Amino acid sequence: MGGRSDDDFVFCHPDGTPLNPNAVTSAFIKLVRGAGLPHLRLHDLRHTHATLMLKAGVHPKVVSERLGHASIGITLDTYSHVLPGLQQAAAERFDALLEERMPETKPGANVSKMLARAEELKSEPCGIRTHDSLIKSQVLFL
Repeated sequence: MGGRSDDDFVFCHPDGTPLNPNAVTSAFIKLVRGAGLPHLRLHDLRHTHATLMLKAGVHPKVVSERLGHASIGITLDTYSHVLPGLQQAAAERFDALLEERMPETKPGANVSKMLARAEELKSEPCGIRTHDSLIKSQVLFL
């Protein structure tokens, strides 16, 4: 058997010809039952793999490529249920970054919300360019 290619089968005979899908499914079901696990489909392993990668912070583009999706949009649509937790984690990391830049704040003070409420920093979009004083504020770079 030669080198592997992207067209190779995941489950195949030693000569590279495909196994009967029903035989693969049957063997997997026996394995799951033998391990005392609840009903689990082989495809569920793929979803678990993708979900765990996203929760671990792997970039969705990398997950999309590993799954062989045609676009990152398919991955994001399919696994959007994982994203709310990722959004919260990103907000917390961003706050930690701001706290490092603004050491006079109390730990856990949610710096981004404090900046958004600051009287002297009015947030007003202006046309297509960023003239937003909150975004351009030097407060972020103390």
